[in-house]
Amino acid sequence: MKIDLTFLGTGSAFSKVYGNNSAVLTIANGPVVKRMMIDCGRTTPDDLHASQFDLGDIDAIFITHLHGDHVYGLEEMGFYGRYVLNRKPHLVLPTKEMKYKLWHEILKGTMEEGDLDRPMSFDDYFTCEIVDEKEQYFLFNDCMISVYNTEHIENKESYGLIISEYDYIVYTSDSLFNEDFIKSTIKDGAQAIFHDCQMVDYEGKVHASLSEIESLPNKYKRKIHIMHYGDDLTSYYDRIKGNYLNIASKCETYSFLVK
Repeated sequence: MKIDLTFLGTGSAFSKVYGNNSAVLTIANGPVVKRMMIDCGRTTPDDLHASQFDLGDIDAIFITHLHGDHVYGLEEMGFYGRYVLNRKPHLVLPTKEMKYKLWHEILKGTMEEGDLDRPMSFDDYFTCEIVDEKEQYFLFNDCMISVYNTEHIENKESYGLIISEYDYIVYTSDSLFNEDFIKSTIKDGAQAIFHDCQMVDYEGKVHASLSEIESLPNKYKRKIHIMHYGDDLTSYYDRIKGNYLNIASKCETYSFLVK
């Protein structure tokens, strides 16, 4: 099975250069190829348009958590699917609560009034799959994708992905630094970890910092690709490379073979 991770954007919520962090996960299982977009932030529809893909190529969209740089692009996706493609985007959500909040607290205000003679609902725009609460994984093109809790904002649902059962790839989305998790997944066979990273360390931060990730032994750092960084990235480029870390780049594709 071949897995490609193509980044549409690699920047933080405030990035004007790199776009909101989002990627297209392409899984080729024999002759069958399916694509899932991970998150859909404010800049993601434009970033998707500028990429090799368009919405018609995307079979599903996974949402890691409900911050604007991860979900604000869904309004356009829903409208475009309904009024242009005549096809509802398929969302994969970690919990039922997230589905409720996504509609009632984020999308409903601008999408409820539409072309029907009644208030529009979530199901008028999207199809949806909720990850099994007990199993905490789903299958995408017969590839097992596990969903795990991340610590990001206190009392806010936030999730990362473990892509494949063996020789897997970790995608943290937004997460504080968790040294034990990083070491254990790499020891367990992770090929790569795509980890959010802010350049500056300060009290009250909500992402792993560069200094924290730098503190890891080199054998772990070599498998980490930092993402979700600020527009000041170039000022830290030599420092990052000098610490054996990789930088996930916008429009780049990272390819892996898994069992």
